[in-house]
Amino acid sequence: MDETRLPAIPWPGFSPERAFVLPLPAGRMATSLGDMCEIDGVRLRRKSEFHVTVLSQDMSRAAAADLGESALRALYESLAWTPRRTGCYALLHKAKPTDTGTLDCWSLIEHLDLPAMHAFRGELARQLGPTLADPVPHVTHYVRGDPNGIGVPDARALASLRVREVMP
Repeated sequence: MDETRLPAIPWPGFSPERAFVLPLPAGRMATSLGDMCEIDGVRLRRKSEFHVTVLSQDMSRAAAADLGESALRALYESLAWTPRRTGCYALLHKAKPTDTGTLDCWSLIEHLDLPAMHAFRGELARQLGPTLADPVPHVTHYVRGDPNGIGVPDARALASLRVREVMP
């Protein structure tokens, strides 16, 4: 049995008012790093909830307005949503603006192998425009600053946020 392959994810429901996310089973998201980890002097806390963001909130609104939920569901259900953990991690950093300045935010993400996400976003990009192309299938394991993580909508954003690859 492939321990890196996660169970297939059925249609999780969709709301254009929220990001479109796929829940991942917390019991299958263990790492060797424990509840806290320190990387390059940055202490990060383990998340208790795990998901893959397929579409950001803005992308969800645009897709719903142009295609509708039933078309999105049909496209989703035409694909095999079975993520595979890669064991490849990256440390990300972003300074997020706040009312009083900036908040230093850090995340440790694991890249996922999820061909369905590339196919799904690729088809949406074909129909709705290139801003939906280039997804980065990943799960956030550890955070500092923002408990929700940083947000990595595409490969260009990942390149600008990545501090370095990490081998746990």
